[in-house]
Amino acid sequence: MMSWTPPRDREKYGVAIYNFSGINDSCIKLSVGETVHILEELGGWYFGYALHNKALRGVFPKSFIQVRDCIVDKTGPVEVVTARLPPIVQEVTAVLREWGVLLRKLYVERKKEFTLVRDTMKELIAHRSKILSGQLPGDELKQLKYRITHGIDRVNARLGLDLVVRDENGNILNPDITSAVKLFRHHDEAAAQLRKHEASDGRVPTVRRTPHLSWTAHVSIKNIIIKVPEPSEISLGLYIGDPREGKERPLTEAFIIPWTDDGYNGHPDLLLKLKCLFTDLSTVTLDDNQVWLIGSVIRLGSMASKEVDPRRISAVLGKKITSNDSMRRPFGVVMMDVTSLIQKQKSVTVPSNGSQEVDQFAAFYPCGEKETLDLKKLLSSRSDAVRDNRTGFQGIWFTFQLLNGDLKQLQEDNAHYVALRDVPVALRLGLSDVIMPGDVRNDLYITLLSGEFSRGAKTCDRNVEVTVRICDEKGNLIPGVIHQGCGKGPLDEYHSVTYHHEGKPRWAETFKIALPIEEFKKAHVKFTFRHRSTNDVKDKNEKPFALSFVKLMQSNGTTLMNTDHELIVYKIDGKKWNDNDWSYLNLPWQRINGEELTKSWNHGVAPSLKDSFTISTTFCSTKLTQNAELLRLLEWGWSGSPDRTTLESCLQGLRRVPSEELMVFLQDTLDVLLEILMNNSTDDDSDNKVFEALIYVITIATDKNKHEAFQPVLDTYIQQNFHATLAYNKLIHVLKYYVEEGQNADRQETLKKAMKCLQYVFKFIIRSRQLFVELYGRGQEEFEKSLQQLLEAMASMMKHTVDTTLTVQAHCLKYITTTIPDIITTFDAVIMSQILVKMIDNLDQKRIPKQKLMTMNEIIHSELFKFPECRKVLLPSFIDHIRRLLAANEELVLCVKILGDILDVLFSSDVGPNHEDISLLSTRLLEDILSIVYKMTRDDPLNCKFVSVLVSLLRQMSDRHYQNFLNQFQTSDQLCNFLLELLMVVENLVKEPVFPSDWAEMILLQNSVIVKVLQKCSRVITERVRDPFREAVWFNFFHCAIDFITQPSLQLEDFTQSKRNKILSRYRDMRRETALEIKSLWFSLGQHKIRFVAGSDDRQNMVGPFLKMTMLPDVELRKATIPIFFDMMQCEFYSLRDQEKDLPPDMARSDQKIKGKFNEFENEMLEKLDQLVESGHGDEHYREVFQNMIGALCEDHATMREPGRKLVHTISRLMDRLLQYRTIMNNPDNSAETRMSCIVNLLDFYSEIHRKELYLRYVYKLSELHLACDNYTEAGYTLQQHAALLRWSPDPLSSALRSPHHISLGRHDELKEKLYEEIISYFDKGKMWEDALTLCKELVKHYEEVIIDYVKLSELLTRMAVFYKNIMNPQNLRPEPEYFRVAYYGRGFPAFLQNKVFVYRGNGFERLADFTSRILDQFPNAELMKKLTPPSDEVKESPQQFLQISKVDCAMQEEKFSSAHVSEQIQSYYRANHVKVFTYSRPFHRGQKDPTNEFATLCIEKTTLQTSYSLPGILRCFQVVRTKSIELSPLENAVETMSSANREVYNLVKRYVQDSTLPLHPLTRKVSGMVDAAVMGGIVNYEKAFLSDEYIESHPSDAERLDNLRHLIASQIPLLEAALSIHASRVTEPIAGLHEHMVSSFSKMKAQVQEKYGEAEMPEDLRNEVCPLRIHSLLSMNSEQSARSSYLYSTQDTKWLPCSSIEMDSEELRPPREEPRQDKSRLSFTRGLHAISSLSSEFMFMSMSLSTSQSSLSRLSTSGKVCGGTLPRHHKISSNFMNGTPSKSAKKEKSFSRLLRRESFTSQREPSTQWFDRSDSQLAPPQPIFELTEQVTIPLTRERPKRTELEPERLLIRPRSLTMSSSLSPTPSPSLGSRESLMSTPTGSICEEEAPPPLPVKMRDQDSDSVSQRLSAISLQAANPSCIISDISPEPPQKPPRPDKSYSQEDPSPP
Repeated sequence: MMSWTPPRDREKYGVAIYNFSGINDSCIKLSVGETVHILEELGGWYFGYALHNKALRGVFPKSFIQVRDCIVDKTGPVEVVTARLPPIVQEVTAVLREWGVLLRKLYVERKKEFTLVRDTMKELIAHRSKILSGQLPGDELKQLKYRITHGIDRVNARLGLDLVVRDENGNILNPDITSAVKLFRHHDEAAAQLRKHEASDGRVPTVRRTPHLSWTAHVSIKNIIIKVPEPSEISLGLYIGDPREGKERPLTEAFIIPWTDDGYNGHPDLLLKLKCLFTDLSTVTLDDNQVWLIGSVIRLGSMASKEVDPRRISAVLGKKITSNDSMRRPFGVVMMDVTSLIQKQKSVTVPSNGSQEVDQFAAFYPCGEKETLDLKKLLSSRSDAVRDNRTGFQGIWFTFQLLNGDLKQLQEDNAHYVALRDVPVALRLGLSDVIMPGDVRNDLYITLLSGEFSRGAKTCDRNVEVTVRICDEKGNLIPGVIHQGCGKGPLDEYHSVTYHHEGKPRWAETFKIALPIEEFKKAHVKFTFRHRSTNDVKDKNEKPFALSFVKLMQSNGTTLMNTDHELIVYKIDGKKWNDNDWSYLNLPWQRINGEELTKSWNHGVAPSLKDSFTISTTFCSTKLTQNAELLRLLEWGWSGSPDRTTLESCLQGLRRVPSEELMVFLQDTLDVLLEILMNNSTDDDSDNKVFEALIYVITIATDKNKHEAFQPVLDTYIQQNFHATLAYNKLIHVLKYYVEEGQNADRQETLKKAMKCLQYVFKFIIRSRQLFVELYGRGQEEFEKSLQQLLEAMASMMKHTVDTTLTVQAHCLKYITTTIPDIITTFDAVIMSQILVKMIDNLDQKRIPKQKLMTMNEIIHSELFKFPECRKVLLPSFIDHIRRLLAANEELVLCVKILGDILDVLFSSDVGPNHEDISLLSTRLLEDILSIVYKMTRDDPLNCKFVSVLVSLLRQMSDRHYQNFLNQFQTSDQLCNFLLELLMVVENLVKEPVFPSDWAEMILLQNSVIVKVLQKCSRVITERVRDPFREAVWFNFFHCAIDFITQPSLQLEDFTQSKRNKILSRYRDMRRETALEIKSLWFSLGQHKIRFVAGSDDRQNMVGPFLKMTMLPDVELRKATIPIFFDMMQCEFYSLRDQEKDLPPDMARSDQKIKGKFNEFENEMLEKLDQLVESGHGDEHYREVFQNMIGALCEDHATMREPGRKLVHTISRLMDRLLQYRTIMNNPDNSAETRMSCIVNLLDFYSEIHRKELYLRYVYKLSELHLACDNYTEAGYTLQQHAALLRWSPDPLSSALRSPHHISLGRHDELKEKLYEEIISYFDKGKMWEDALTLCKELVKHYEEVIIDYVKLSELLTRMAVFYKNIMNPQNLRPEPEYFRVAYYGRGFPAFLQNKVFVYRGNGFERLADFTSRILDQFPNAELMKKLTPPSDEVKESPQQFLQISKVDCAMQEEKFSSAHVSEQIQSYYRANHVKVFTYSRPFHRGQKDPTNEFATLCIEKTTLQTSYSLPGILRCFQVVRTKSIELSPLENAVETMSSANREVYNLVKRYVQDSTLPLHPLTRKVSGMVDAAVMGGIVNYEKAFLSDEYIESHPSDAERLDNLRHLIASQIPLLEAALSIHASRVTEPIAGLHEHMVSSFSKMKAQVQEKYGEAEMPEDLRNEVCPLRIHSLLSMNSEQSARSSYLYSTQDTKWLPCSSIEMDSEELRPPREEPRQDKSRLSFTRGLHAISSLSSEFMFMSMSLSTSQSSLSRLSTSGKVCGGTLPRHHKISSNFMNGTPSKSAKKEKSFSRLLRRESFTSQREPSTQWFDRSDSQLAPPQPIFELTEQVTIPLTRERPKRTELEPERLLIRPRSLTMSSSLSPTPSPSLGSRESLMSTPTGSICEEEAPPPLPVKMRDQDSDSVSQRLSAISLQAANPSCIISDISPEPPQKPPRPDKSYSQEDPSPP
């Protein structure tokens, strides 16, 4: 039977190439492109999983999968399979996936990093495609890889993601195969690079490597724009020096470019070949000089320029130019300063081949026919380049690229680089900085500088041309050895430029002579001078007129020196001169200073005394030297001369050779010295001299400052060219001699140099021995012995203590380690290790300790340290030295570096077994390292380095190492001390991390090591610390472990999915492992558990730490650790009850009493739960798991069932509230009110369970939140909660009652007094002076009777007086806030709001619309319900949010403040404060609605709400705890409405009687609305609905209510009469017309009402008050001397003595009894009013328009309070209108007249309902709007006898609680707009044909200080009525004019 088998490693990774949906449950679904991990295979099927979902495994067909080559990583706990792609591609893929998730989040949150991430992702995708193409060369791939990694790191740093660490090749480090020290160092370097990048303004750095000393400039000609008349050539080269000052010198050979006027049109391929490499440019030269690109343009033709035949262009281009063809004439120069280009490109040491090249332009400067190419003169005469009309400036376009390295290196590193192939190379005029063995060069550069030639027989200066030839000693021409420059072939002879009639030409032309060495020694250079004629015929016959020559070798065997040479010019006798004659070689060739020449002819030549010729030579040779001293030594060595004297002279002369020259001939020099040393067998002193010379040469070659580049040359020489097989014996012997003579001052200088060259001395020794063995193969024992003796001598030298040897010892220690790689190839490594240890140990401890450590470090990195046998010798010594320095706190930087290097080396796999080494390190250094880490501060830069060493050591320790280490502690105290220190270090590392948070790999590695350490500690604690029990060790372990697993770096839920998977695959979930260790250790405590549950020290209580651990969001961890709490409950429950205080808690034995409860556990649990949940721990899942698990355990426990059940229930409830609190507080969208409500929800719970300390904690949170919102009143009430818990006693405060704001106060009375002061201050700011006085009174008692502090008492009483004044001062504006009912329906609200009703206190003048908007802003997703009807259960349980908002009225609690005699300032406060009961009404129709009179079916549902606390309080809202609703029938509604209206008029009259300063407009508004005949439709509707015969017959049970309604209608008349009497006494001219109209309307109303319902008696208290006013009015009417011009009078003449105030409750105001009509005397009292009423038709105001306004004037009370209704939401009424003086804010508002136009004069008071609760028929249509001012009041008269013995109690039947809707009539009846119109008037009293009343008289600039004038009734009677109504239209206006804003609206009452 076949079975599933695992595939091969290379077949474990595949990609789905088809979609696979599966055929059964055992299959997994795959989509095209998904990658799979193949675990097993069988037949045609695979078993495995998709990499994106590793949890789901199944089978899938093989045919659907394409297997890809992969890498299987088995280093971690889980096998990881990845595609075999370049590591950089894998990294880019992972990064793109991770950033893809973040990109969406950044876009949603509108973060500015979105653009950066998006653009970088695009770049990464493009770079990834390039890499996958596989077509990039190595260097471009390296550059691209660097750009990718840098971009990733940059974005990660901006996003706060983890820092990625890479190796030297840019690959991500694998922590599993990297030591902790190396991982730390890579993190540190990466972070430093990022900081450096940020400091460099974000510029992307390029790849840098160690720059080569040589540079190569690649110049590519792109275009030439130079117009030449004849064929020409451009000699282009690099120069140093400024040509503008004439200081230019050629730096390189020239690049020759042929050119014609037609260019390369016929040969475009030639233009592509115009490239050149200027190589061997040294760094020093480029840095220290100005570099120019200069090209000389030479015309090839006759003396005068001619046009060239185009047909000759091709011939010219391909033809080799010879001297016989044409002259070389100057045409101009092109030049450009390239210094800036060089410096810019030098910063990039890797060529960016893919980058776009930038074209450069070198301008062309022409030269005239008679000018020379002297650049200084040329540039000074021409400041601008030549400009061509068609092509712009003339010149050369080219690209310039500087490459690091010589030509050989560039061709090796950039083999693909086409620009380096087959390109002419222009060498530097000098040798390379580095000359490798085998490099041969022998070039002589000659520069023709200048000359001076006489005219001879000519009349003008000659046109001189110099011809140069190379000849041998026989005068024969050596052909083809002259090179004008690269790009042009060799020449037989060179012709200079010919200048026109120039006697002193300056050529500055350079050419090269390349001769073999054999020919060079015999050759010479011959210069002939010829005149070139302008006549071609004559020119052909011209012969040389002079010659010069120079020999290439000097008489002493050296070559021509590199300097200027002034040659002797020999005149030629043409007749005697033979060109082949070489006899001139016997003549001198150079002028010598001070030596005079004599003119003597010899073989047809004679020296010219006047003519001169100067050249300059530069010789570049590796075989021929210009130094005579060096030549003597080389010749002596080659000849093998036995002359010792000459040898000593040669060796001394060697020191005089320049170092540069010596380096050129380094190989030859070393060969000679070693040969002399081998062949010298007699004279020891000669050996010493040769050795000193050898050391001198090696020192120069290894000088890092000058010739560092020659070290590879030296290495190459030793390995390839060295052949001295016997030199090792002499070298060992001589070096040993110098070492033994170390204290000899004469030998110390050489010994110092020898120590510095120790590496190469031993290289010579070892290489010599190797060559000897290859040849002879013997003498190994003798060699090892002699070498050991040498090394022992060096070790003995370390014992010297004299100061003169200190430098030698330091050099020996520094450089001895460089010899180790060579020595161990032929010498025993262990012996070498022992000798090195001796060297270090022999040195005194105080001598050069730093160098000693550096030597140790070098040994650690040597091959010697990789051998275990050598480490046994080296490591103990190193550890001893390090321990001594650590103990002395010295050289800590080097010590920690050495320790890190040791651990890093030991971690590698190529060092063999390291068990003993780790054991040695742990036993001897672990405690020291722990101590240092424990003592170091976190800001110490060495701290993280020591931590990395500690982590590395602990990581490399095996179980056996831990066991051996812990076993070395013999006593329990020693072990406990170590464990405590270790645990404290670990805890500090967790609490205060030393590594930055983005060093994820380092932190995770550290955590994995800590897990291992905690496991070892847990085991040893269980085994060795339980008996005797060491509580501190156990406690520290628990805390350390819990801090470890709760650290942020281990919370996998906070990481991305990719990072989480990466951590789990490598380290697993370290939290679970540690939690299981904690659980295991807890249950191993046994009887000691109680110490950690109910310990005397709160710090040792483990409830909080365990709670924090169990709250981690890991299901398995929670389930494993939560049972610990039940065990804790059991421990305390069964603990000893009567435990002595001094003893630790203990468990009860069998015969002892148990505690029987777990109150301490409960207290700690609740307190820590509060802290942890608020800080972000725990969730709903935890609450459920805790409740289920602990609840189940308690249910199974018979004894603890009930208390356990209670505790679980309490904790569950608390967590619900805490989670709600955290959610609300952490959401910035939640309003402050929502947060306050959430806090109060917690306060209620803590108050319920009596947790004072937690209760007060949230009291102060709530107080701070109130203060932040300027809710000073609520903040004061909140602090009162704390003050209420305190007593007026000096008892000390418990910790639960202390205030976090007053920590220093420790007594009850102190803290309570301080809190009262704060609360009083807050109440003062909130203008709650009544509440502040309550507290002040309590403080008064305390100051006066308890502490007897009269100073404080006097200050407090003064403050109280201020509070009383503030209360009564009408200038102090205290708005009466409105209250609103808010119902939250639905489960979408927070739990503490769901399906609950609250009453809110409004903000100041906030009205319903503003409040609704504010609540909806807090819950933008909520839906506002349009009806006040209760919602259905479906709505309540829906997940949505529904809001029901309505206005409610306050039910005044304090009845004593409701009396009329109480000041309005006091009443207004208690109307809106300390309220707990609220009411609102909802109108509805019962039965079929009557379309003609809806009053007949209009019912009212009156609802009373009671809140949990009175408002204001600690919140601005409280929950409704009790609701009661009653229904009022239509008749009861009518009675309620009438009763409320009567009560309002009564109270208004009482206030005006008591306070004459009140503004008149509230009274005007009220009376006008009630007496106007046009608004009596409401009473008419009442009569139709209820007082009809039909209704009376059908409702006999309503007889009493109907009678009551009649009485209420009749009772309005005396109340209105009293009001009009007061109005008449204070009327002013502007409102005189309105008052007349009011009187007229009232007379009609009174007549009609009294006719129907009889006359009602005025209440006695009002009668007594109003009586004086009536008398005054009567007297005023009978006066005959009044005139209309004098009807105004002062209010000072109308004073009355108000009667005593009578308090009238609603119960005392009963309906009056009917009485017989009064006699005539009573009627005469009203005669005046009756007389005035006859004018009503002429004085009638526009009452219809006035009554149909939409807003009710009842909104404006006497206090200035706006009570809601139809006023605009933004409108505010200032209370300053009460005293007649408008405030500043009031002036900014609309005038009182404009307010009136929005008030409703309907027939009923508007109920406290909302617009959306009314039916369409209830909404009044728009009505005309009038603006009113105060008008004249007319005294009243009676027309009918009043009803006798009316009882005042019947006037007001019901309290003012019910209101009605605005309009109930389907037509715009004027009777349905105002509650003022509810005062009864006879039916049918509306007279639509009556004339309207006059508009208010307008008064401009009324002085408020002047005496106000009143209009008397008698003056009105006597006046001509036509004067009043002459300007008034008989029809009502469509839109009445508004009063002018300048008119005074106040009542000008006397001050």
